[in-house]
Amino acid sequence: MQATLKVPRIHCSGCVNTVTNAVRKLPGVQTVEASDVSKQITVEFDPAKVDETKIRSALAAVGYPAA
Repeated sequence: MQATLKVPRIHCSGCVNTVTNAVRKLPGVQTVEASDVSKQITVEFDPAKVDETKIRSALAAVGYPAA
């Protein structure tokens, strides 16, 4: 499954690294792509292991809540 989330607080490559690393650690996440230009993160994941709510929680936990 794939989800694309708007993350308005992504401003630079450091932000991209922070959100990418936080989401990548979740079990079931297969790929993560984040962009400081579009302020979006796209995540491919196994819905049997993780869901969008957990992804949003991981983003919020590192200071980058999804809109």
